[in-house]
Amino acid sequence: MSTDRTAGPAPRVGLGNDSRLVRYDDLLDMCGDVEHPTPIVRLNRVLPNPDVALYVKCEWVNPFGSIKDRTAKWLLQGLMERGELEGKAVIEATSGNTGIALAAISALLGVRMVATAPHVLSPEKTALLRAFGADVRLTSPDDDTGLHPMDVAFKLAEKILSAHPDEYVMPNQYDNPDNARAHYESTGPEIWKQTEGRITHFFAGFGTCGTVVGVGRYLKEQNPDVKIIAIEPVVGHHISGLKNMEETAVPGNLDRSIIDEIVYVDDDMTDAAARRLYREEALQVGPSAAAIAAGALRYLSEPGRAGIAVSIAPDSGQKAATYLNGILG
Repeated sequence: MSTDRTAGPAPRVGLGNDSRLVRYDDLLDMCGDVEHPTPIVRLNRVLPNPDVALYVKCEWVNPFGSIKDRTAKWLLQGLMERGELEGKAVIEATSGNTGIALAAISALLGVRMVATAPHVLSPEKTALLRAFGADVRLTSPDDDTGLHPMDVAFKLAEKILSAHPDEYVMPNQYDNPDNARAHYESTGPEIWKQTEGRITHFFAGFGTCGTVVGVGRYLKEQNPDVKIIAIEPVVGHHISGLKNMEETAVPGNLDRSIIDEIVYVDDDMTDAAARRLYREEALQVGPSAAAIAAGALRYLSEPGRAGIAVSIAPDSGQKAATYLNGILG
């Protein structure tokens, strides 16, 4: 995706892209891909099973701080290729990361962005959305009708879009196949190459389901024996970024045929995993990354587990200082 809006054919002075030198002419080229993947790092202290190596894929290394940078890049690129973005502003419901990435890329493209979000969105994520120029419209606490907070935010975005169809376009990360395609074309191939094709287990959370489906589909095509394990929070959880499918609308991206097993996690498991990851592994994970790691650790600690496993860390705790203050003490 080109963001160069310089008029005229005159050449521009510069050194050119070179991923080997970690040098880029375009910020979007910093998003992970096979040639310059986001890192994976082994957990050395929190997993007692000597027959398993668990690696965490540190997606906060992407330019806007999360795995959703990939999603947003592919979503907007798809809209542009289909001519759906021309002359319109972007509107999207978000719990933070996708909206932040969409706002940042929209700023690069010179496109206006409206983000609808739950009223409980963290101050850190709200500030970042606004810093990138997004018009942030939080739901009202009075709108709580028993729906999941993200479903309320999604309905608000749909209402605005319905009232102004000629003004806005919605990427819709939940139902847009470009979401899973982003991870099929980038995250999955990275993991396969980084593990030298030896991966046996992959862990990702239930959210928009783009990551678990896209990566899972790619890995299954390389080796059908790779186990794709989804991490799902229990009903009534408070884990930002993850969804229980009984209490929220099921994303169109979800393809259950890709998933071999589901591991359920709760708030206490997640908080305990976060504390251990910070204090024993010095990994600055966010809540969803802690939840996914908690599920992976539970699964891999069972007798008979063996192999090479990779757990997605969607973002860092830098956007979740309020959460960290509450659990780390």
